Amino acid sequence: MFVNSYIADTKYASENLIMLINDEERCLRELKSTYALLKKRHKPLYEDFLQKDFDPDSNFSEYHLMNAFNKQASLNEKTAEVAQEIKRLEQSILTKQESIKSLSGALLQIAKQGLSLVHGKLSDCPNGRSINGEFIKVIIWQGRNQSLHFEDGHFRKPVEQCFKKINIPLEKKNLAKEIIDLLGWRNYKQYESDLMLLLQP
Repeated sequence: MFVNSYIADTKYASENLIMLINDEERCLRELKSTYALLKKRHKPLYEDFLQKDFDPDSNFSEYHLMNAFNKQASLNEKTAEVAQEIKRLEQSILTKQESIKSLSGALLQIAKQGLSLVHGKLSDCPNGRSINGEFIKVIIWQGRNQSLHFEDGHFRKPVEQCFKKINIPLEKKNLAKEIIDLLGWRNYKQYESDLMLLLQP
């Protein structure tokens, strides 16, 4: 079967980007699972710590008082350790999410660049599949534009129209992953299938 030379030339990059996106998503799920477990563990620890209010003027013996203070210090240390790990996981989750967005944006860039190189203008491209009433040539083109210029927060009318049609609310953040999910590019086979139709002479 004939494969457009652009697809063949960019296969290594595209295929590896899709694999990396999938790998990063697996890592993200694991991080979120660990985070949920730690949050569950931290809550009773923190509540126990708040309840350990020992009055030095009470009738505790010196031994019981020292023992109580030692237990409180130990509990405080455990609570602080878990809280620190939770904070680290929160940062890791944010970093992983940004990594996935960047990788997804790179994949959209390769696809859009193919449309530009082969056809020049969007209007000259074959339509490809339709999703939510919008052709995927438009979704790729405007999805890439949103991903590239999201930090400005000011989107051109074609971007606004496309995102409204596909029911993805426009935000001042990189929405490339949402576009990749909408296109169903979970594996290279689906990506290649779409590009072969779109890059026909």
